[in-house]
Amino acid sequence: MKNAIHVAILVLASSPASWAQDRFFGELCSGKCAATVIAGVQLDTSMQEVFGAKGTFTPPWQYEFSKGFFLGGALSREFVDLFNVVGIEAELGVGQRFGTLHEQEVWGAVYLRWKYFPWNHYVRTTVAVSTGVNYASDVPSYEKLYSLNGQGSRVLHYFSPEITFAHPSNPNSELVFRLHHRSGGREWWGESHPIFGNIFNNTAGGVQYATIGLRQRF
Repeated sequence: MKNAIHVAILVLASSPASWAQDRFFGELCSGKCAATVIAGVQLDTSMQEVFGAKGTFTPPWQYEFSKGFFLGGALSREFVDLFNVVGIEAELGVGQRFGTLHEQEVWGAVYLRWKYFPWNHYVRTTVAVSTGVNYASDVPSYEKLYSLNGQGSRVLHYFSPEITFAHPSNPNSELVFRLHHRSGGREWWGESHPIFGNIFNNTAGGVQYATIGLRQRF
C-alpha cells in the first residue's frame, strides 16, 4: 500500500499539469515575483507629520491611532533590476477595512526600490516608495472629513512607502513595514491639473494604515 501511494505521488508530481505549472511560473517569475500579506491599524497622524514635511515631524511614539484595522494581500513582480541596487516592481493588491471603517480596496502601483545597504550581509534591507491608483468600494465620512471638499473620492492616489528586512540566509522571506496610504494629493495635482484633478475629485486626504506583513519572493 505504501509503495502504491509513493508511486501515485510521483505520478502526480510529474504529471503534465504539474510540469506546465512549474514551467509557467518558473519562466514568468524566475525569482522576480512576490506575494505579500499585510495587516495594520488606522493611523490618524498625517503623512506630512510622519515624514516631517513642512517642519511638522511627529515621532512614532506620538502617533495617533483609531479603532480601524486593515487586512490586505498583493502580488508583485520586479521588471527592472539595476545592478541589484535599484529595482522597479509592479503590484496589484486587494484589502478589507475593519472596525470603524468597512470598505474594500483594490490598488495597482509601481514601486521604486532601493536595495543596497552596507549592512546587508547582517540584515538584508530595502526601502521602497510607490505611485499608483487605489479604488475603494465607498467613501466613508472619515475620508469626506479629510478631503477638504466634503465629498472625497473612491479613486485616489496610492503612495505607500515601505521598509523590509530579511535574513541573509533566507533573503526571499521578508518582514514588511508599510504605510498603506491613499489620498488625493490636492497640493500637487488639484483643480489646476487637467487630468488628476478630475480623477481624484480635487481631494486632499484619505485613510491610511500603519501595517506590518510578510512577503515571500518566488
